[in-house]
Amino acid sequence: MKPATTEFTTIKYPDTKLSDSTLLKLYRGMLKPRLIEEKMLILLRQGRISKWFSGIGQEAISIGVTMAMQEDEYILPMHRNLGVFTAREIPLYRLFSQWQGKANGFTKGRDRSFHFGTQEYKIVGMISHLGPQLGVADGIALAHKLKNENKLTAVFTGEGGTSEGDFHEALNIASVWDLPVLFCVENNGYGLSTPTTEQYRCKNIMDRGIGYGMEAHQIDGNNILEVFTKVSEIAESVRKNPRPVLLEFITFRMRGHEEASGTKYVPQD
Repeated sequence: MKPATTEFTTIKYPDTKLSDSTLLKLYRGMLKPRLIEEKMLILLRQGRISKWFSGIGQEAISIGVTMAMQEDEYILPMHRNLGVFTAREIPLYRLFSQWQGKANGFTKGRDRSFHFGTQEYKIVGMISHLGPQLGVADGIALAHKLKNENKLTAVFTGEGGTSEGDFHEALNIASVWDLPVLFCVENNGYGLSTPTTEQYRCKNIMDRGIGYGMEAHQIDGNNILEVFTKVSEIAESVRKNPRPVLLEFITFRMRGHEEASGTKYVPQD
């Protein structure tokens, strides 16, 4: 008999200045929320959790942004940003307790979804219609600025949330006051079931930054290296020169808005 052989698949990363340890950390960072998601979908089918908002396919945004932030800088996530919580290394038993509505969850059983935050890990719980949390980020950034702290705040919303008045008010005041906020827009093509073609006339969401005299960038939200590298550079610049920056992450929602809604409205191609 021939001896058994083991074949390894090598991931070919493009030329990058990132160290092997950083690359491995990013990979593990993306793998962890994916494994949790797969487990949660099983629990959902078993009736052990009530609902789930899947971020499968969008992990690079949450992980890239969070790992580019300092641990004491605030992040305001959304439904699909499980990677923010795992990258901040919140104990999994606390997260699972939250989603199962148990008393030792963050909201002590009052909610069974992502509507929670934790001061210990500098995460502010999401506001379900997404626009208002942008103004909260402005407030946190203003506090940092008044205290002369070289800190920034990252807040997430979706392309649907950019149609809300809160989005425009938050960007306007952040621009006027030079508030150190990263406005992270996850453009996954659909605001619930409404395609982007029916939401706005501008070609790209980043174009809206022009109207507020704001720096804006479009980033491939499915490329962890691009997300981490660009956000790290921008974050470091904002700490030195406080100002708001609009970041449009291009991605795609592979599952329903939440599991019960499905994706029948999405063209198969």
